[in-house]
Amino acid sequence: MLERLNDALRKILDAFQSLLSSEAVVFTFGDLDYRIHTTYDDALKDADAWATVVRLANERSIPRLAALDELTRQPQVNIDACGLAAFWTPALNFLPTSPVRYIEQVKLHRFGPTLFKKIEYKIPVLGYTDRVLFRPGSNTDVTCVAHESVPAVTSSDHKPVSAAFEISVGFGNVHGDIVDLATSGSDEPPPAAPARPGAAGPIQHAHIAQEIDARQRWGDPQAHIPEGERVQLSDRSSEASSSRDRPLRVLAVTLNCSDALPRTVELRAFLRHGRVARRGTRDVLADVVAVTLQDVGRCAPILVAMIEAHLSQHERVPNACIAHLQARMFLLVFRRRDVAVSDATHGRVIAGGLVKGACCAALTCAIADRSYRLAFIGCHLVTGMLERLND
Repeated sequence: MLERLNDALRKILDAFQSLLSSEAVVFTFGDLDYRIHTTYDDALKDADAWATVVRLANERSIPRLAALDELTRQPQVNIDACGLAAFWTPALNFLPTSPVRYIEQVKLHRFGPTLFKKIEYKIPVLGYTDRVLFRPGSNTDVTCVAHESVPAVTSSDHKPVSAAFEISVGFGNVHGDIVDLATSGSDEPPPAAPARPGAAGPIQHAHIAQEIDARQRWGDPQAHIPEGERVQLSDRSSEASSSRDRPLRVLAVTLNCSDALPRTVELRAFLRHGRVARRGTRDVLADVVAVTLQDVGRCAPILVAMIEAHLSQHERVPNACIAHLQARMFLLVFRRRDVAVSDATHGRVIAGGLVKGACCAALTCAIADRSYRLAFIGCHLVTGMLERLND
């Protein structure tokens, strides 16, 4: 099943290749359906493995859960084959964004002339399904300055994920707390972890307290990172658009709505009014905000209007916004009102197989006397739960 998922993602990248020039900074984000895989930890290769995973989630053991991520821990040959070796992903610093679902494995049994169902076992499935991947352009550098989920969102069974970036003129370098998909995978088994982690110590409790405090204030999305390891925003203010070295700031947000309409307070939490950070009482606004929504219900027009209202200092880029109600997904791109945009275009929505829907928009942004080509690919991949359990 993992190979089929990778193959679906490769087909998406191939389908939009005409919009993904080498100079473009490419963002691939959405519900990619990569989950936790217990075989990446030798200590979890027993019948009680998933009970241990659930306990790790309850204990907020984020490093051990992130080490089980299918996307980054799969064999490197798989990553290379599907074209993801050119991409990076922000490091995981939060709990899995899809819920703990207890899936019943059902098999049909025949007893004489009667066919009946028998539940074989029950197993939880959770994972880091909602992701943001990025690829720098050949003449740009990209810095990831924030990456977070929003646990406060309860209208959907998925948690939104947002990532903020600074793009500047460069040579294809990347910076920040990130994972290089060209080297993250391995054909070697990972080192064995302790079978049963001990109780959280003072350092872990302090780390959790920092993270909770960051979620409450959410103006400093790097509050959970030690002071010396944080990525600093450019010293140039957001308003200094005449500065020649001011970077282009991009905010990418993904949410699987699960057919529900998010509440106003939830939209405010994960859209952040289009800001990438906060310095004291002053907002650092994103120049470009890209939002992809999956499993949008019947209230789609209301939801889009609510998003526009919350991004009051931005406006939609008309030819870079895609609505596909049959696939029940949106890709919306907004620009700050003083940012010049040109050559906005988009490809057709593709669907079929594991691809529930995928769309791509590309545009050129001019700021501080420099132009940057951006491409956004919104994805929704779906695999059958029972198929994954049998994989």
